[in-house]
Amino acid sequence: MDNQDDFEYIQGQLTKLKNLARRQGVAIGIGHDRKNTLMVLKEMLPKLEKEGYKFIFLSQAVR
Repeated sequence: MDNQDDFEYIQGQLTKLKNLARRQGVAIGIGHDRKNTLMVLKEMLPKLEKEGYKFIFLSQAVR
């Protein structure tokens, strides 16, 4: 989700991931430990969790 290290780009990618999860029931996103990625996650994760989205490790999804 963070091929471009740009705050707005990463926000858009996370929104696309959210929409994919809504349609398909699950979605997998890969991010890196970059400043903008962490800032987007810090801002958006609480809102997404309030909307009912659940975040798990990949190993939990493939069981």
